[in-house]
Amino acid sequence: MRNIFIAASAILQIFVLLYMAGYRELIIATGKTVFLRTMPVDPSDPFRGDYVSLNYEISDIPRKCLKGNFSDEKGGKIYVTLRKEDNNLYSFDSCSTTMPPSGNVFIKGRFDNRWPWGRADRVLHLSYGIEKYFVQQKKGLDIEKRAGRGNEIHIPMEVEVALGSDGTAVAKGFRWSPLGIGLQITENPVRQNTWQTADTQNPPKTADGKVRRSPKVRLTLQNVSDKPLAVVNLPDFRSFNVVSAENSNKEWTFSKKFDDRIKPRNEDVIILKPDEKTSFDFDFAEPRWFVDGKNGPEEMGTAADQWGDMFRIIYTPPSAEECKTLDRRDIIWHGKLPSRRFGSGRID
Repeated sequence: MRNIFIAASAILQIFVLLYMAGYRELIIATGKTVFLRTMPVDPSDPFRGDYVSLNYEISDIPRKCLKGNFSDEKGGKIYVTLRKEDNNLYSFDSCSTTMPPSGNVFIKGRFDNRWPWGRADRVLHLSYGIEKYFVQQKKGLDIEKRAGRGNEIHIPMEVEVALGSDGTAVAKGFRWSPLGIGLQITENPVRQNTWQTADTQNPPKTADGKVRRSPKVRLTLQNVSDKPLAVVNLPDFRSFNVVSAENSNKEWTFSKKFDDRIKPRNEDVIILKPDEKTSFDFDFAEPRWFVDGKNGPEEMGTAADQWGDMFRIIYTPPSAEECKTLDRRDIIWHGKLPSRRFGSGRID
């Protein structure tokens, strides 16, 4: 009897595995295909010879956007509805604890409470079953090199994903973004605890002679394709948004807002040859980048917590519709490209 039970259990396990494999193949053959962009953060697992660990833009969702009751139970289902962007890339649109109606493009995620970073009261970290992408042996190191670390140029990996009718995701391939992004701290601020600063006798100063409390950051965009590509730099940094990162203690609001839309001009277009770079300097000690603090508009280095608050710079050029009158509209890159996280003088 015992042998029969063991044999039956083994057959059942084989059946389950075959069913799962067959269902995945069915999704790949018939499912809706989208591209999801990975985030420029170092993975918690090291890159291996046969797979890479991935984190996606939709891995961290704003808790305030979640519709329906949710108890923070590990493995709880959350359905993320996706919005189509340029180049068949899809991004976060909304999320709910119930399956969206037919006609929507959505992906099924599960709450991962083991995630050690971020604020659970602000951000929910989701796993979609596509966080490990298997590649040919020892190819993972090649992917790591292209992805970049620290202040190196990060080339976003865009994963091709097939979606089942219930939101189940299966990774089936990947491609690289034609535009890479890098971030570098060019001037460090003085820490609030002076013993942590490198030179307390000669602290770094801003242009007006004040002690520097906020970093100066250089963002670099690079054409990593084999064809000419153009970016658009609108006046007053309007092609860039600075936002609180998902692991920030607080969601900060920047004081200066632009309600009017300005039309891009030909002189705002920067044409990049293959491998060519262009850089932009952000001085967060300037009023342009003040945040809403306790005492009104303040530097992020004064208002924000130097250890717990992090930010991202997002390159957001005008849309294709807004660029339709420009001479080189055919090679302008459109979309959104986030930088690595940075804080008070550090890059994560």
